[in-house]
Amino acid sequence: MGMSIGEPANGSGAPHPPAGRPGRRRRPPAELILVVVITYVAGFVAIGVGILFILLRYVADNGLLGGESTVTLIGAIVILLGFFILAMASALARGKHYARVLTTIAMAVEFLLAVVALIIDPSAFWFELALMAVTVLITLVLWFGRTGRYFTQISELDAAARRGPR
Repeated sequence: MGMSIGEPANGSGAPHPPAGRPGRRRRPPAELILVVVITYVAGFVAIGVGILFILLRYVADNGLLGGESTVTLIGAIVILLGFFILAMASALARGKHYARVLTTIAMAVEFLLAVVALIIDPSAFWFELALMAVTVLITLVLWFGRTGRYFTQISELDAAARRGPR
């Protein structure tokens, strides 16, 4: 028994799905890859800042920060946040919907913190304004355009995989 062109080697007779059709995962769009890279960088920076914060416990005068144990606790929380950010970057790269939602929530919190920082200290106006613009751009990239379609396709493929073969 010979195989025809387009027939899988297992002889099932089912043709391979054409490129770009449902059933085959596509590469993430360039915009999403850029967001993932930025997210990874933010995660590693947070881990580094957390480590530096823990090292502040050895500074002679850390009473303004709440003492040694408070400084260590804050540093540990920042490190854990950094690992969470790395996990979200990894999940975003795989097209996971929950990562898109959690990253959007994190961007909203970051935006609100930037607004509060502007109210408290307007001297950092341009930095906070740039931070707010980045959070809005990342959120827009995650939900619209090619990235939005990519997440929709991945969600459909995951749902079809959960349903099983028909």
